[in-house]
Amino acid sequence: MERAAEHKALERALSACAKGHSTVVLVEGPVGCGKSELISEAIDRAAARGGVVLRASGAAAERGLPLGVLAQLAASGPPGLSVPRHERGHGGLLESMELFGAAVRRLCATAAVTVCVDDWQHADDLSRAHLLHLARASRSAGILLVLARALPAPVPDPVLETELLRLPRLSRLRPAPLSRGAVDTLLDEADVTDTGHRHLAHRMSGGNPLLLRAALEDLPAGGAGRAPGADGAYGQAVFTCLTRAGADARAVAQAVAVLDAHACADTVAALLEQPVAGVARTLDALAAAALLDGDRFRHPVARAAVLDATPHAERTALHRRAATVVRQGGAPAPEVAERLVAAWDASAPWAVPVLQSAAAQLLAAGQTRRALDCLRLAGEGLTEPRRRADNALRGAEAAARIDPEDAESRLTEVLEEARTGNLDPENLTTLAGLLVGQGRLDEAQEIRDLLPDADPGAGSGAGAGLGRLGAEAVAGVGAEVGCGGGVAVLGAGSGAVGAVARVGDGRRAAGAVALAPRQPGYGGGPVPERADGARRHAVAGPAAVAAPVEPFGSGGPGVLTAPAVAPVSAALAVPAVPGVPADLWPPAGRDGGRSGRAGALGAGPWGLAERGGAAAVGAAEDQLRAALVGCTAIEPVLGALRTLVYLGGPARALPWCAEFAEQTERRAAPGWSALVRTVHAEALLRQGDLAGAETAARTALAALPRSAGGTAATGTVGILAQALLARGHADMAAAELARPLTDSAQAAVPVLSYLRARGRFHLAAGRYHAALGDFLEIGRRMRRWGLDRPVVLPWRTDAAEALLGLGETRQAERFVTQQLALPDATDAWVQGISLRRRAALQDPRRRKTLLDRSAEALRRSGDRYELACTLVEFGRALHECGESARAAMVNRTAWHLADECGARPLRDTVESSGPAPTRAARTVPTASSSELAERLTDSERRVAALAVRGDTNREIAGKLFITVSTVEQHLTRAYRKLGVTSRQQLPVELQLLVTEA
Repeated sequence: MERAAEHKALERALSACAKGHSTVVLVEGPVGCGKSELISEAIDRAAARGGVVLRASGAAAERGLPLGVLAQLAASGPPGLSVPRHERGHGGLLESMELFGAAVRRLCATAAVTVCVDDWQHADDLSRAHLLHLARASRSAGILLVLARALPAPVPDPVLETELLRLPRLSRLRPAPLSRGAVDTLLDEADVTDTGHRHLAHRMSGGNPLLLRAALEDLPAGGAGRAPGADGAYGQAVFTCLTRAGADARAVAQAVAVLDAHACADTVAALLEQPVAGVARTLDALAAAALLDGDRFRHPVARAAVLDATPHAERTALHRRAATVVRQGGAPAPEVAERLVAAWDASAPWAVPVLQSAAAQLLAAGQTRRALDCLRLAGEGLTEPRRRADNALRGAEAAARIDPEDAESRLTEVLEEARTGNLDPENLTTLAGLLVGQGRLDEAQEIRDLLPDADPGAGSGAGAGLGRLGAEAVAGVGAEVGCGGGVAVLGAGSGAVGAVARVGDGRRAAGAVALAPRQPGYGGGPVPERADGARRHAVAGPAAVAAPVEPFGSGGPGVLTAPAVAPVSAALAVPAVPGVPADLWPPAGRDGGRSGRAGALGAGPWGLAERGGAAAVGAAEDQLRAALVGCTAIEPVLGALRTLVYLGGPARALPWCAEFAEQTERRAAPGWSALVRTVHAEALLRQGDLAGAETAARTALAALPRSAGGTAATGTVGILAQALLARGHADMAAAELARPLTDSAQAAVPVLSYLRARGRFHLAAGRYHAALGDFLEIGRRMRRWGLDRPVVLPWRTDAAEALLGLGETRQAERFVTQQLALPDATDAWVQGISLRRRAALQDPRRRKTLLDRSAEALRRSGDRYELACTLVEFGRALHECGESARAAMVNRTAWHLADECGARPLRDTVESSGPAPTRAARTVPTASSSELAERLTDSERRVAALAVRGDTNREIAGKLFITVSTVEQHLTRAYRKLGVTSRQQLPVELQLLVTEA
């Protein structure tokens, strides 16, 4: 292809030889551009004419082998042609050359002789001398000498080179890379029709025939628009071209590969410490061979192939020198750092600042892994403890984007440095903020106490102060609930775990006892006063901890040190405030508001606004809109998302969760993505979308590079286990909860979700003492951290459920009463759950009323699973009250809701309580909520919704302030529009269309 001129030149040379005129053809050009093919063409044409062909090829490794090429020529010829003996001295050399020339001329007596030598630039000096002598001395013998050499070619002997160029019948052929049209023709012949493949073939080959063939060999495996690996045929072809081009060309190519975008004649010369002019000629030759496009490789695969073929020690030295060269050239810090990391050398005095600056820029560009490499290398270049700690802190902050567990480990190391005094105040503040972001509030407080302006008396004991922010401490906790009904529920002071003691019967439940150390005023001494003047409850004295310790949760999941149940010989004091234990409230701070570690430290993503829910939700959405432009920290985003979930409703949070999950994935930040998807999973769980919550939680766990035992994964596991339990997969939930947790994870905020899941697991298994211990531990931690919000985690009603399982109704009532007295009780979700739990403590008539109110509240909240739970209880209460028809309607709704949520255990509970509703009963199964809304008027929709809930016509009339006749008319029209004949056939979805009666 495009070699017609060269072929004509060869034909003319062969014809001249046939007439007795010796000719020399010098084929020279870039490597891979067809010189060897022309040698082969000359051999084929000479053989076709009946001539004698002698062939040989030079090799760089055989340059030092005397007469090596001549030996190849002799071996390829007819018998009798031998290699002359090499004699030292000028006389011996002349005699040897004459003997070789005479032997070749004798061959010409019978046929024309063609001598072909490929890679002439690598021929040994003696062979070159013999062949040039043959050309000079045999001008009329009819010998064709075809020599091919690659450019740039070394000039080992300028005298011989000059003699070659002075030969009278010398013809020089210079094959060049193929044109674009010729490449297209070859691609057509190879049946390459894919546009991506064709574009890539042009880009990778540049018309170099050798590179083109190699690219075509690799492309089918690479896919459209994708390049092969550096170890494919293309990479090998690049290496072959450079080997044939010589050591100088290979050295320049290696320098170009290391310098990459900074490669030019000046920088390559500086890196190799060679003259610029010579380097420039080599660069031009490599560009002519289509190995380079200007001063860079045509494709990254070529660069990778060159780097891979460079010995490690040599490559490291090149990268080390290249870092200095590009830095002197004013390259950005990331470009310099890339070479330092490749050499893994931070010994230069300027290396560490450059690496740290590069890390900051790479983080801003979303290249976290490269930033971490820079910081890791910088750490090896630091010896001063404070600077090492500062660098480690930067690494922990960066690692959180891709691997929260790695960040957790790094922060633990920095925490040890802080304890030994190796962090300055600014870094102490940063460390405390990062610990808060991970939910490690106790450790964050410990760091705050190390700040120079921290309150020196604030960091000791339960009720430790909160450093320079001036927050009040959490006072030591006394008894959670006073003695009543035979159970004393103990709280824990500093370092203690809550306990449940059964008074007087001597029975012990499985569980280890862990009580606070004895403090002044406890166990017989005067009861200390709290800051607000109320008295704490007295805690039993030493006899309370005299019982033998037994293992907790035998056979159950989890590894946390759990709360305990033990016999207590002394009764606990009655609460100061009858009915509502005062110690369940967090102690008041100076401003009369709540205090606690999170509230004082700045709760990071864990806190919620105390008041102004609508304003907080609006501010959260504003913050999320701003973060969409450029998110440099995930904690504010998580805080805003949690605010939407808890204060604005999960439906409002879901679109934002999806948006930020996608954004963090685009930014290659799997750690951040896992955190966002965890919030997403919780929002779905709050809607009753159990399958969606499970999927989102599993996706979050899959995004974490390591095992699910770190702080970040703990909360995700808790949400996943709750969803699995509700769906009836208790064995799968147990497997998730059985995963080991790190020490940090066990003491951080995300473990609250894990504890709740484990408590729910114990409830499902009938282990009420173990469940109660988990729920009380949640309450103790939430209060101590200032995060006690039922809208986040209603631990009091969970504890009440466990107490009901133990038969302790009075204690359960107190927990429910307290939760209903909290400000969060105005939230529909909290109200619905609390009322359902209170209903369990009432007689059937009162229970029916409370469950009706609970269902109404949960409809407003949008939680279909919790609504189904309430409706199951409501149906039972109606049945107990003799309202069987209405109970059947409520059960039907509960069954369908549970079925839609995928809550099989709950659905089966409805089936076991009476005739099971069937899917066939749903006469309008395919209609969406919006379609149903369009079919009915507002009045018809409201009446039908109440009818679906099981209200009688008279009750509907009373709620809507209309007559019974009007109710009947609305229902008749609704039946007709929906194609049903009775209220039992009304679509269950109608009840979700109206939030208030």
